[in-house]
Amino acid sequence: MTSHVTGADVNAMADASPLAFIFSGNEMIVQCTANNDDMAAALRFLGVALKNFKNFNDGKHAIIVRSKLEPTKYWITSALYAENLDKDAYYVVKSTEADTAPTFQPAVTLETSNHPKVTKFRIRRPRNQFIIYRQWMSSRIHASNPGLTATCISRIVAKTWRAEKPEIKVYFKALADEENRIHKEKYPGYRYVAVRRDPQLLLSKRNLPHDPMTVDERLIAAGF
Repeated sequence: MTSHVTGADVNAMADASPLAFIFSGNEMIVQCTANNDDMAAALRFLGVALKNFKNFNDGKHAIIVRSKLEPTKYWITSALYAENLDKDAYYVVKSTEADTAPTFQPAVTLETSNHPKVTKFRIRRPRNQFIIYRQWMSSRIHASNPGLTATCISRIVAKTWRAEKPEIKVYFKALADEENRIHKEKYPGYRYVAVRRDPQLLLSKRNLPHDPMTVDERLIAAGF
């Protein structure tokens, strides 16, 4: 088989950062940084990743966006999510549906937002592969079946995970490993400490609905 990746493509991405998988809520985004501003070479190199991203998301319209402030940075995301990006900071450079690129709506950037000063916060543990899968699959099930209860969705997710192909589980394991790596870089001295629960609070919750996360899911999330 003859390779379609030219020397220029390789040079543009040779020292690039590896593809990183990040999440914004339930939205998965693929991120990459090229080592120069040769956009044409970068797009040829990222073309396969764009197609794979679309296939993984059930054939939904996917695009590559480029940062205006940092031209070597690219993101692969769904067209629907891209509609909420700041058009003054990003622009579409490639689409799986070239003639139907989304129209960007103005959005407030982090730099211009007025956030109250946070003096104390709890660092959350990085998610494992099942937790990432659970959040992703739950949002898809809820979107197509809005009438299902959280408990029912949780049971479906647990059964679906058990039946998933090995390559799908490997994919989500890679996402979890990347999230763990980023977490360690961001919080190098982090140590998990279980939160002590107030006995009175536990008593007050006895009459509330049970946690929708089933026993099966808890065992899977714990690695069993």
